[in-house]
Amino acid sequence: MTPRIAVAGWYGSDNLGDELILRSLADAISVRGGEPAAISIDPLATGREHGIAAISHRHPLQSLSLRNALTGCDAMVAAGGLVQSETSPWNIPFHMSRLLAAPSGLPAAALGLGVGDVAGPTARRLARAALRRLERIVVRDSESARRLHQWGIAPGTVIEGADPVMDLEPAPVAAGDTMCVTLRPPNRRGLGTAAHKAARAAPSAATLEAMARAVAAASDAAGLPVRFVTFQASRDSELHSALADRLGGGEVVTPSAGEVLSEVGRSRVVVTMRYHAAIAALLHGRPAVLLDSSPKMAALAAEAGGWAPLLHPRDLASPADDRRPCSLAAAVTDALARQERSGQACHLLKQRLSANHAALDELIANAA
Repeated sequence: MTPRIAVAGWYGSDNLGDELILRSLADAISVRGGEPAAISIDPLATGREHGIAAISHRHPLQSLSLRNALTGCDAMVAAGGLVQSETSPWNIPFHMSRLLAAPSGLPAAALGLGVGDVAGPTARRLARAALRRLERIVVRDSESARRLHQWGIAPGTVIEGADPVMDLEPAPVAAGDTMCVTLRPPNRRGLGTAAHKAARAAPSAATLEAMARAVAAASDAAGLPVRFVTFQASRDSELHSALADRLGGGEVVTPSAGEVLSEVGRSRVVVTMRYHAAIAALLHGRPAVLLDSSPKMAALAAEAGGWAPLLHPRDLASPADDRRPCSLAAAVTDALARQERSGQACHLLKQRLSANHAALDELIANAA
């Protein structure tokens, strides 16, 4: 019998990073003889995009229907940056309700789990209760492991692995003479759709001007024109278009999930607030500058002894002068001068995927 494996994450939205996670896990499950079934907020879109079965779940109050659907599955795997309340107080009850809905005895594990800031003791208690139902927790970085250990999750349960997208093998592409820039509006913790929160977080005209100047200075320092590559159209497109207008040009690319890794790889250096744009840079061996838009960016930048310069997003909005040169321009110049570090970090994370693979092998063996 083919074991059916439910995959829990933030799937069915327009966030291409999460869709890449699902693609990687669906491939990994299929190659091991399993049948993936994604838990999705838009099962029709997920089915079309990935060609797999999808289970609808949009609200914690749908936990009973989710539990009933999961009785038709033989195991469950969770992945992505699910354990955080940085962007919304909704995240913890939403994602943890999926783990808590799993029928008793259903084998379950986390692969490449990201653990960020969780506000409030109630949310942390809920997260601990849900995570303790997992037989194995493979996190994507040491900072996530540290947080779980602080919460009292047994150290033997938590293993350091890598983000599942590191398992993808994008087709090689030539690095053109451009600088890939992937930005996003600031996180605004609260309820609402991505587009609604992006509108509320829209930077002022003065901030946009300062950001455009910083990007222009980095472009000039590197001698590379700018390509804006969008990872979440509902949040990023307006910001990219506004900056391109202020730069007097600059290509804005809105790729599909199947195209986005290659679109990042087509540039010589990457400047990003998006986690999976940095992963794409690693997969193509491109140097990058990471902007610390959330704790996961600092954790990723620190891999392999610090493969990528890390800046705070406010450095883009700070004016430069003769006494204080543009931080972004200096960081891009540094990244290009030491681009071999990206290959070292990629090699390290590829090695750590063995923890992901072992956990998935064990999960599917228990499900069979």
